Amino acid sequence: MEKKKLTWKHYTGIAAAVIVVIYCLTAFYFSKSFVYGTKINGINVSGKTADEVIEIFNKKAESYSLTIKERKNQKEVLTSDQIQAKFEGAEEIRKIKENQNSFLWIKGLFGGEVYDDVTMYSYNEKTYKAAYQKLNAFNKKKIIKRVSAKPVYKDGKFVIQKEEEGTQLDTALTAKKVDEYIRNGISNISLEKENCYYNPEYKSKDQKVIDLTKKMNKSLKGSITYKFGKRTVVVDKDTYCKWYKIKKDYSGYTVDANALENWVLKFIYKYNTQYGWHTFKTHDGRTKKIYGGPYGWRISKDKEEAAIKKMIQNGTTETREPYWRQKGKVYDGVNGDIGDTYFEVDMSAQSVYYYKNGKLKFSTSCVTGKMTADRKTPECVAYIMYKQPTATLNGQGYSSPVKYWMPFVGNVGFHSASWRSSFGGSEYISNGSHGCVNLPESSAAILYKYAKPGDPVVTYY
Repeated sequence: MEKKKLTWKHYTGIAAAVIVVIYCLTAFYFSKSFVYGTKINGINVSGKTADEVIEIFNKKAESYSLTIKERKNQKEVLTSDQIQAKFEGAEEIRKIKENQNSFLWIKGLFGGEVYDDVTMYSYNEKTYKAAYQKLNAFNKKKIIKRVSAKPVYKDGKFVIQKEEEGTQLDTALTAKKVDEYIRNGISNISLEKENCYYNPEYKSKDQKVIDLTKKMNKSLKGSITYKFGKRTVVVDKDTYCKWYKIKKDYSGYTVDANALENWVLKFIYKYNTQYGWHTFKTHDGRTKKIYGGPYGWRISKDKEEAAIKKMIQNGTTETREPYWRQKGKVYDGVNGDIGDTYFEVDMSAQSVYYYKNGKLKFSTSCVTGKMTADRKTPECVAYIMYKQPTATLNGQGYSSPVKYWMPFVGNVGFHSASWRSSFGGSEYISNGSHGCVNLPESSAAILYKYAKPGDPVVTYY
């Protein structure tokens, strides 16, 4: 019997049958495991049973930790013991397996089945919260405050100081993002990339900052140079740059009125001599420090504040003395601002001396105020306010006509005392005046001749 030859149709049929058998065997293989190309939450689970996949995720949960990347190249880790993650997606995995058709395993060759939303972890909130709250990222002592870029004065001009990003976190957003990462089983979180940080409002490259810096530099032209006595004091950009206050919206700046006022007050306090300390060399060569009295130099606060403000606004320059509210005879002269022409009252010696151009022109005995709190002659540096040939001095229990009246502080002054028969000595202690400097009439006449309004009067014990 002649054997039939196999044709190409026979071979094709045989091949098809073999392929079907292999396909069915493969489908049978995948009937108990995930088909080829199956990925769950990024893990290739092809050929694994549901229980094997669940075990993989359980083990991952046991060892799960979260690395937190922070600003300033800092990293912190919430460990597996602190998180105590537990895999919660077992039933979802079983359901995925149940819904798979093993006969469609061929799809895996063209991309397979991908499941990225399977529930991952829950965690122990108690241990997690305790660890989370202790992170350095939330330690107030270690948090760096954010600071906007701004113009700062350096080497004679304003330059832009770069912003400080800081490490201040939006705590609500940070808690939310960290919770999401843990529940999704993601091992690394960048707080920067998740926009968890508060950022400075203005940065160095912002046009507002650049424009403001230019504007502030244009304002640094003005200056005032004060020259008085041996003193030179300059108020220029190195001083008033510290008074600039930047507006919150960076639209401009203002001059801090309080800062300007404080500078003027310090200027006045340092260079005013009225009601301050005076160093004086006495007739017998002693050096006395005398405090108080209306004589001296006094700067006008209001005028200087207005002048400095105008100078900054207009960018003007000028050299001048301060605006004096009151002037003395000299500044930085003999005896400081007292000079070399003055009246000296040594109340311990009960003597009056008159010096002109540094030379003693006249001296006389006197009687000063009784040594009681309400009558003693004040120790001070004053000045002749005016003079008149006659006056009637009135007070509690007395009314006295006098000659050669020369008041120098309040109601205290030089005058004749015709009712006294003696001067000098210790009479002032128990029988002194009501505060005035009593003089013999002849002496009062001579002093009256010398006296000019504004002449310093130095009284001391």
